Amino acid sequence: MIEVFKTTVHSREQSTKLVTLLQRTFPETSFIFDLEDCDKILRAEPVESYQIDAIKNKLTDLGFGCEILEG
Repeated sequence: MIEVFKTTVHSREQSTKLVTLLQRTFPETSFIFDLEDCDKILRAEPVESYQIDAIKNKLTDLGFGCEILEG
């Protein structure tokens, strides 16, 4: 399953560091930021339902806003 998150990440440097940290925590998942989007999108694939809160909490713990983007 693909999950799309709205974030408060604004710079390429931040996104690069976050992808590295997220991939260490969730090695089976691919993470891609789209900072050109107004919602500063983070796409994660594949994501199991139990990982959604863990991903949101990881970004929040690092000082960034993160919520599921409802489509």
